[in-house]
Amino acid sequence: MDGIPKLMATTIRDVAEAAGVSAMAVSKVLHDRGANVRVGAETAETIRRVAHELRYQPNRLARSFRQQKTHTIGLVFSHLGRIGDLDGYMAALFNGVMSATFKSEYGLTICPSLVKSSDDGLINDGRFDGLLWCKPDYSVQTAESIRRSEIPIVMMHAPDGEAPDVPRFCCDNTLGLKLAVDHLVELGHTRIGFVMDTFNGSTAEGRVRIASYRAAMASHQLETSDEDILYWSYEHPEVERLVHRPNRHTAVIAFSERQAVTILGEAERLGLSIPGDLSVVGFDSTAFCETVRPRLTAISQPIEQMAFDAANALISYIEAEQYPSKLFTYPCGLDIRESTARPPSRS
Repeated sequence: MDGIPKLMATTIRDVAEAAGVSAMAVSKVLHDRGANVRVGAETAETIRRVAHELRYQPNRLARSFRQQKTHTIGLVFSHLGRIGDLDGYMAALFNGVMSATFKSEYGLTICPSLVKSSDDGLINDGRFDGLLWCKPDYSVQTAESIRRSEIPIVMMHAPDGEAPDVPRFCCDNTLGLKLAVDHLVELGHTRIGFVMDTFNGSTAEGRVRIASYRAAMASHQLETSDEDILYWSYEHPEVERLVHRPNRHTAVIAFSERQAVTILGEAERLGLSIPGDLSVVGFDSTAFCETVRPRLTAISQPIEQMAFDAANALISYIEAEQYPSKLFTYPCGLDIRESTARPPSRS
């Protein structure tokens, strides 16, 4: 557009010229660079005044390039759900991460995948100082990506035995599933299913939760088979087929509170009673469980604290270049609410 002057950012050289000093002197005063440069107090005050008058702002991109740091963390999800619609997990996770990053003045970028981001399958192109990887779909490919990574990686929801060289922050899934199965057995349930979606079935934590569910059932001499692992989509939970088949499950434990809430919604649509026709237990137990009807019994894990600790550990590694301990395990609890009761007499 002719006739409209182009606004140009003020540079160090502009400040130096206006103050009648060298660019090195300006850099020393404003950025504390140049150990051998000496600047008197009066000259330094002049430089600061001129910089203020010219509205000088440092070029943070250039500074990041010089320091080889971006002060940005990548938050990696292989599968990202919506925030706040059907659970409180994502809100708790972001609250924890942002509490750590904002305190340390780090930026946060959400990434769709750890792999497929560069020719060698790594996010090593200088965008991030480190990665916090949540809900990993751990595989041979991702293991190799982690091994070859040039920046630090910290994981959430990677249980013991997965990614042994990476700091991991995970709840005690074995304890959580035991508490849920114990509770349902005490109520009189013997046919208890475990519900999850296909994606989480491929994650490290998904596999551990299935194994923990089987172990908890076996501790009560209750056998499980592949038919007890129910892969239901969020959009179409197969509640009607479940409650009408012979020798049916009278209770289910869902992989997440989000999945459990979809079961409650489908049961309401079908006119089924929870817990009269089916007892339901979720996993996460955020405050969201108190807002649904019936209020959801759920295994609790300290999501916000885990996320805060994981982000802090990553920042500490970036700043101090020392990895924390390899595995941090957090105890689970069980919050008993209204979605579980004794099984129906006809079972």
